[in-house]
Amino acid sequence: MTIKGEEREYNTQRTCGLWLLYIGVMIILSSLVGGDLLIQPFILGIGYFIGFFVIFILPYVNRKLAYGKNTKFQDTMDNLSIVLNVLLCTACGLIIGFNDLRTFWLSIFIAVGVHFFGFYFSQGKVMILLGVLTIVNGFVGLLLVSAPFIFFAIIDGCLKFLFGLKMLNMKRIVTVISENITS
Repeated sequence: MTIKGEEREYNTQRTCGLWLLYIGVMIILSSLVGGDLLIQPFILGIGYFIGFFVIFILPYVNRKLAYGKNTKFQDTMDNLSIVLNVLLCTACGLIIGFNDLRTFWLSIFIAVGVHFFGFYFSQGKVMILLGVLTIVNGFVGLLLVSAPFIFFAIIDGCLKFLFGLKMLNMKRIVTVISENITS
């Protein structure tokens, strides 16, 4: 009798951690100077693209931080999660519009939280927790209309920063996801 275990490796957790840490800082900075826009879209947008290019496109960072490559399935799930995020954020703009920026930005936080669930397959359970906390923060912001928006933006940025810091410092994790017993 042999036990066959299927393993899942999360090779790019540290790269993703750096991204989350970086984007958390960008959210905090853009909310601190957001003024009437609540989050300064120019700072967030330019910062997003610079960070994406440096962390994910240039080969040096990922080569230095990753323990290996993702599987084709993990890459597919990551890409689907990114497409879902673009669709959800676009829907926020089309449905909510830009007249109520507080509702718009809090809905964006919720949409981003939802898209984190798809990264479970390449980053592990830590992304489920981050997704839940990000969604809860967005919903609480929608419910507590008297609380200043910046409070929820700082929480959102801090969540990403702290989870990013945790992931950046993670050791290689291999999880057994199923066991088959054969004779």
